[in-house]
Amino acid sequence: MNFGNQLKNLCEKAENEIILVAPFIKKSIFQELLKLTNPEIKITCVTRWRIEEILMGVSDIEIWESIKFFPQASLWLKNNLHAKYYRVDKNCLIGSANLTANALNWSNNPNFELMIAVNSDDDDELKQFEHQLFDNCIKVDQILFNLYQSAIVEQKELFSLKLDINNMYELNKNANQDTIKNWLPTLRNPEDLYLAYRNEYDKLTNITFENAIIDLSVFALPQNLSKTLFNFYIGIQLLEKPIIQEIDNFVTTPRRFGEVCDYLNKIKGEKIDYVNIKIQWQTLMRWFLYFLPSRYGLSVPNYSEVFYKYQ
Repeated sequence: MNFGNQLKNLCEKAENEIILVAPFIKKSIFQELLKLTNPEIKITCVTRWRIEEILMGVSDIEIWESIKFFPQASLWLKNNLHAKYYRVDKNCLIGSANLTANALNWSNNPNFELMIAVNSDDDDELKQFEHQLFDNCIKVDQILFNLYQSAIVEQKELFSLKLDINNMYELNKNANQDTIKNWLPTLRNPEDLYLAYRNEYDKLTNITFENAIIDLSVFALPQNLSKTLFNFYIGIQLLEKPIIQEIDNFVTTPRRFGEVCDYLNKIKGEKIDYVNIKIQWQTLMRWFLYFLPSRYGLSVPNYSEVFYKYQ
């Protein structure tokens, strides 16, 4: 069955909203659907960008260049995404097909796929799926897109090494969901994290190495990364952490040091003395500026630190 034509017909008739969810999206297919769509309609796209998959050609980050010109459109990244879900107003297609030519039966050698048509008004589970879909998602902007582009160029030269994305840094196995949900960095000097990742513990104090191990446990990292790619992986996954996302949203408006401390104390929901809150924010601020320097900035007007996110 030609699922691609079904989806095209739905997009062409869209009146209010389109949601496109797929791990793999090719730019040509994406553009084909967008050109049929009223540009004033709300369009939400959720996908995942793993550098190895991009380099293998199964997905294109350039879809950002297409969607960013639609005034009511947004693009989101969800690292563990596997679902394929397409809703146009109340009409849904759910199943196995990504937004690729082979999956949508627009090639000479199409995949064998399954897609089922469902009315979203009649299915509470689909509403729950959409609600949970945006947990730990990262919204794409030009700065984030540029960061991915730089990382892809860096790793392209190393692609012959065929880094195994399933051979993750072993400490990740020690982390549980509660740890990840409430995590904030403990390592005061983020530049030391790579030394711990490389097991160069002879260059670190015992307490620094212990703190680095605690922080590394909440990240999923391929082994043998260069320092540039290591910093990229940490930066992107940093933005997926729940508390970090709340702070990221809060500093969209420039914030003074005390404002962020008060907000951090509020969202953590714990009784922590103010000295420790200050230390936690100082540490997190260092991580932001070190791993995501193109996203965040710090100014010191009138001897008071103001932290902000570049727009």
